[in-house]
Amino acid sequence: MEFNKLKTYFFQFRDTILTNSEAIIFIRKNRLWEGFWQYGWVAKTLVVLAVLLGLKLLNTFLHWWRTSEMDNPVETLASFGNLFQDVAVEGFDFLFVGGMKYIMMMLLEVIIFHVCRGALEILTGKTSDLSFNAFFNAQIRMIKVAIRSYFMEIIFSVIIAFVLGIFGGAQFLKPVLKYTVHCYFLGFIVFDNYAEQFGLTIKESVRMARNYVGVCLALGLTTNVLLLLPVVGAILAPLIVAVTVTLVMYHISDLHLLSQKDDEQALSPA
Repeated sequence: MEFNKLKTYFFQFRDTILTNSEAIIFIRKNRLWEGFWQYGWVAKTLVVLAVLLGLKLLNTFLHWWRTSEMDNPVETLASFGNLFQDVAVEGFDFLFVGGMKYIMMMLLEVIIFHVCRGALEILTGKTSDLSFNAFFNAQIRMIKVAIRSYFMEIIFSVIIAFVLGIFGGAQFLKPVLKYTVHCYFLGFIVFDNYAEQFGLTIKESVRMARNYVGVCLALGLTTNVLLLLPVVGAILAPLIVAVTVTLVMYHISDLHLLSQKDDEQALSPA
């Protein structure tokens, strides 16, 4: 029974990762970024945040350029290594490590909201509410989900550290397990945006996500990887994962079909 679940999660993970490339094609074909600026100051805030990140990375590069030794090939190679280390540690940690990733996803909700609903509208033919009021409600929900996910990650991380602390020889598993937990809860933030469109509460979304662990893990991993890209990663990450979750869940879940039946019953005469 448990083996079958793990097998299902594995195939969910694989299919979600592979759907990332399909999502890119889908985004370009349907120009899902159009209409994004209608949200005014929210979209502008995202651009400002991306520019600030770019300036931080540029400062790291300039510091490397001024302090590197370019005459000796060995020292030059070592300098490049130092640059990548500086970029990884200084350029990204302040924004993308720990709770800052959840804050980042809160700010990126405007993109997730816009493209997730736009993609579902294309797939189902049913008009989605892309108004500012709908976005505002989704933003409030995103804040609640992000805070919940952050604290749940902390709780699970403490449990992992405690359990592995009992078995001293298993300490090497701690970073792997903690990163897996992090990917799941980061991915759940995106997953919840899909569930929200069908009227599911946060609790219902949490229960539903337990059947799609592989999807959430893949979404979180993709988000983590894309956020490593300077400047553009802050835009590409929510854009791609929001469409990916829509395409994957549309194919492997029946949520949109159940919603369609409810609509038909509501329209049928008594």
